[in-house]
Amino acid sequence: MFPLSKQQHVVRLCVGKHCFFKTSSITMHTSRDVTESIDRSYKVDMPRPLVDTETIITVALEAMEEPSAGPLTARRLATTLKCSTRTLYQQMGKQEELISALLNHYFVKTAPELDSTLSWKDAIGAWASALRLAILERPNLSRHLSTDNRPALIEFTRPLLAALIASEFSEAVAVEVCRSLVHVIVSLTLGELETQAHRYDETAIEGDHLARLLSIDANAYERSPDGKTPPPVFMQSIQWLIGGIELQQQIQVART
Repeated sequence: MFPLSKQQHVVRLCVGKHCFFKTSSITMHTSRDVTESIDRSYKVDMPRPLVDTETIITVALEAMEEPSAGPLTARRLATTLKCSTRTLYQQMGKQEELISALLNHYFVKTAPELDSTLSWKDAIGAWASALRLAILERPNLSRHLSTDNRPALIEFTRPLLAALIASEFSEAVAVEVCRSLVHVIVSLTLGELETQAHRYDETAIEGDHLARLLSIDANAYERSPDGKTPPPVFMQSIQWLIGGIELQQQIQVART
């Protein structure tokens, strides 16, 4: 604390015709005292700076996929970020809002760039494979792709929408094609994630045709060292969808 300076002042008090004089002592603060006072007030009153959103998202994406770490909670994420849960909630909102932000960030970042020379059929195949791999890359995050969170895939789907419109699909039809493909591919790939945990002895169930088909899908991932080879049901479903789309286009052309 710096010493205070005191100055004596004579105060004139007048009541009617009578005047009195009184000496008073006024405490004067130096400019340095005022500066320190403002600085202390700033440090006490100003809130702690928030962790930036990009850092939160990056750390959360990695923490979500940590093996054996369990579900991602605000407390676990705050501990990793070395901040309070209150700071985390101020920046990202509730758990559901955090998950939506993670999904949007991830699928925007991984949106494919489709070759403009591809036919619309090949564009669908390339895009479908890209979406499948993106889901498999972040399985714990992708399991949150419920109906409410499907809008996170809008930016991921824009390249396919543009490719279909460039191939003379009407915008309305192109949107419907993309919507159907999103639902089918997400469902197939999430199903693939679940079947990875099951293995079947295919020779023991040769007589049961349905069981054998299921075992082929479940064991297909095991046959692909890098996990990039889709199971037969995935490729077959995409080909059937392409066939149906092509037939619908031919019908539309015939009607016009």
